[in-house]
Amino acid sequence: MSFIAKSFPLTLLMAVLAAPSATARELSIALISGADLVTVMPTSLKINWKTAEQKHLAINSPNLTINEKPQTITHLTQPSPHQAEWTLLPSKIHVKASLKGNLTLSFRLDNKEVIERNHPMTLAWFDLPQKITQALYLPFSEGMRIPINNATWAKYLEKNHSGANTTQDLKMPFWTVKNGNRYVTVQLLNATNNRLDFSSNQKQVDMFASHQFTQLNRAESFDVQISLDKQLLDGAKRYRQYRIKHNQAEPLTKKIIQTPAVEKMIGASQVYLFGSDGISPEDVVNWWKLKDWYFTHSTLTIPAEADKELKALTQGKDWFSHYHKQLLVDSINASLHTKYPAPQPTLASNGIAAQFNAVQLRKKWLAQHAQPYLISSGKWGQALSEDMITALKQSGINKLWLGLDNWMPAFYQPEVVDKAKQAGYLVATYDSYNTAIPLGLNDGWLTAQLPNAIRKQCAIELADGSKKKGFRGNGYYLNPQCHLDYVQQRVKDIVKYGRFNSLFLDVDGTAMAREDYQAKSKESQMLTAFNHRMDWIAKNTGVVLGSEDGNSLTTTGTAFAHGLETIGFGWTDKDMKSNKASPYYLGRWYPDHKPDFFFKSAKVKKPYKTLLFAPQYRVPLYQTVFHDEVINSHHWHSDSLKFSNVQTERDLISMLYNTPAMVHLSRDEAKSANSPRIKALQHYQEGYEPIHQQLWDKQLVDFKWLDNKGNIHQTRFSDGSTITANFSDKLFKYRQASLAPHTIIADLSNGKKVSWVSK
Repeated sequence: MSFIAKSFPLTLLMAVLAAPSATARELSIALISGADLVTVMPTSLKINWKTAEQKHLAINSPNLTINEKPQTITHLTQPSPHQAEWTLLPSKIHVKASLKGNLTLSFRLDNKEVIERNHPMTLAWFDLPQKITQALYLPFSEGMRIPINNATWAKYLEKNHSGANTTQDLKMPFWTVKNGNRYVTVQLLNATNNRLDFSSNQKQVDMFASHQFTQLNRAESFDVQISLDKQLLDGAKRYRQYRIKHNQAEPLTKKIIQTPAVEKMIGASQVYLFGSDGISPEDVVNWWKLKDWYFTHSTLTIPAEADKELKALTQGKDWFSHYHKQLLVDSINASLHTKYPAPQPTLASNGIAAQFNAVQLRKKWLAQHAQPYLISSGKWGQALSEDMITALKQSGINKLWLGLDNWMPAFYQPEVVDKAKQAGYLVATYDSYNTAIPLGLNDGWLTAQLPNAIRKQCAIELADGSKKKGFRGNGYYLNPQCHLDYVQQRVKDIVKYGRFNSLFLDVDGTAMAREDYQAKSKESQMLTAFNHRMDWIAKNTGVVLGSEDGNSLTTTGTAFAHGLETIGFGWTDKDMKSNKASPYYLGRWYPDHKPDFFFKSAKVKKPYKTLLFAPQYRVPLYQTVFHDEVINSHHWHSDSLKFSNVQTERDLISMLYNTPAMVHLSRDEAKSANSPRIKALQHYQEGYEPIHQQLWDKQLVDFKWLDNKGNIHQTRFSDGSTITANFSDKLFKYRQASLAPHTIIADLSNGKKVSWVSK
């Protein structure tokens, strides 16, 4: 039964609503806008869409429940042909449906309805119409193309993404479904308190979405916009326009006006430098004399391992191995930490100045007492050293973002930071205010060394009354609204003493929204707090700010992000995590100056190898929205050289989407301009820099396959420039031109043609 309410006599309408529940569930509402006709079954939310060119298209399968219970309806009205309203019972959720070009659904809880703190009301509202769906396009990373009838995808999604939220896990709050020759995009206008679930029903992908009304967010409506489009990227473009309309977008052109140093990001590859202490093996000129001085003359407190492994070594009799050298250097650094410790931070003092002063005392003392056995103290360093900057300059790489995993290397060598900036580089430190841990748990985790008062007062309190455990179960996760003044002062001090012109603020950009019952803070308020914190840093420190992921809900103030081009995966996979004999083993988290996890090459196992890296399953959804706003790269766990058996795919995707490479460096990997990792950086720069200099402020507007198998991809940008990639091992001919295997060709609107091959 389909009807437009205003054409019904009131007595007949009342009769329909008073009918038995089976009859009520068959009731459907017709919404009309131009040539579009949408029918909605209010009790089940089955939705069909008819256009002038197409018969009814299934938009949503009938599966609506509240707390897993089916509903009936009351107070159904239709004041106009394109709008209807009704109330679900017994939940008392008021629903409004409106068709004006797009279909908008709004769900609002009755103001008088009481929700207990630990018993939210769950609205299950979306069920993917499997039978007519060919593919699902999800922004779980840059963008995934998921064929519905692929059993491997179905199993993977069920295992790895069921229970996903739509703030942190879904990188942008929409998804697109391919039905026949049309594309249906569902955008969550309220992206908080949502959950996605997947099942591998009949070896096909099935997806469900639900929303929770909680004690904290009960006054917020849940709104959804559904659009019918003709092209794959139309949904992403629609979301881009939504961000612009609601003043959420901030292009790089505007960010450069506020922070001129953002210009240094254009065409810059990205590098993380590892090692955080004072001296490295490259700083030693006489190993035996340094060892003898350490044990017989230094008066330093010597760690037990060094005393056991090094003390008895005798020149002429024993071999001073690489292990012994590293142990001696590490032990001297540790002894200096003991001799000149830095006090723990308090609310009154964040300890940054004290850390800087302690480092100067360590460096000065060692130069006074051990200089004959070491090179000049101005050239010392692990992550950051003068010879590393010299090697990078000599290689001809004139644009780089250099990131430190903490700020101590810059405290040891602030003059080297200045030299890097003089070379045109951005120098940043990793920082975070997301987890606070107690004293003694992991004193090397500098960012989490926050005062006890902050750890206790700012800990997120869950609905069940417990505190939210921090990263890897350590300490507590913190509410970003809490003690903002402390964060602001510590950031200013880190930038001041480290002389940084960039900052990587971990987690804030991930849209990791949670409810905090201690502060009575909704998820939406937490997102606002993350954005406010990043915006303050960008406007008040002069640094070029970046963050993890760069999720669409938390990008305020950020010029770059790390995470979406290669996301973290396989966290619980034993072969990757703990099986050292496996070719898929990612590596140990040590030694500190060059952790295996970041530098050891590994292979990617199936199904990750296919599902996450095969070009047939990649789509530039994020770049369609953010290419001219946020420069995104890989998660720092997986630099461009990490995975040997998918390096070609990752290289070509990065060039095709015009995103920068990321290469990790340590002191020993950057001894000269001919070091293999610096040569790799040179090669990436040859392709990326000239293309990005033309396209950094352009929109990615089109994406297509030029073959039937998905081995030849092409992106097009708003200035008419195109980038074409050949992922296959065969020559491809198009437009009277040839594209070699594993190669991209960029035909730029400025007349330049750039050809680049993955090595």
